Amino acid sequence: MIRAKHVIRHNNVAYKKGAIIAGLTDSEAERLVRLKSAEYVISPEEEMKKQQVANDVKEIPSDVFEELRVALDEEYNAEELKREAGEVGVDLTGLTRKGDIIEAIIRQGKADELLEDDTNE
Repeated sequence: MIRAKHVIRHNNVAYKKGAIIAGLTDSEAERLVRLKSAEYVISPEEEMKKQQVANDVKEIPSDVFEELRVALDEEYNAEELKREAGEVGVDLTGLTRKGDIIEAIIRQGKADELLEDDTNE
């Protein structure tokens, strides 16, 4: 979903500044954003889902938290950790430090998925 950043005309339709522009193909939306005529926005439903995910934080005893933190820190470098966390659905919005990423993984209940032994030896 995109929103007009100023008054624009697209496909013979005029849109006021702030208007939501719906019914576009992905390439049309990308073009308007690339031209800086519009910006991507999320729907209220998507915003609610994002907030629910952010609030879905697990309470973990401090000794278990520390055990998981050490295991993740030893198992992954920062880039691997960020990539793997994204693949299992961890919300890393605004996080760049390895320690913060590890905390997000643990708090969102995804540490076990990253620490599973993938080898069948």
